[in-house]
Amino acid sequence: MESVKIWKVGEIANLTGVSIRTLHHYDEIGLLPPSHRSGAGHRLYTESDVQRLQCILSLRELGFSLE
Repeated sequence: MESVKIWKVGEIANLTGVSIRTLHHYDEIGLLPPSHRSGAGHRLYTESDVQRLQCILSLRELGFSLE
């Protein structure tokens, strides 16, 4: 059985170049809610979340609004 890779919000920020604040904002507006939360409430992201973020970034680059 293959294990799912989980990243913390800071790791996603480092991997993608998106600020932690932006990731928090995307969560708050429902655009990119994390797949998991730690026991302490920290945002945890999966590969699927990273793929969704890449799609969001591509659409923004093309001029699409977040709304």
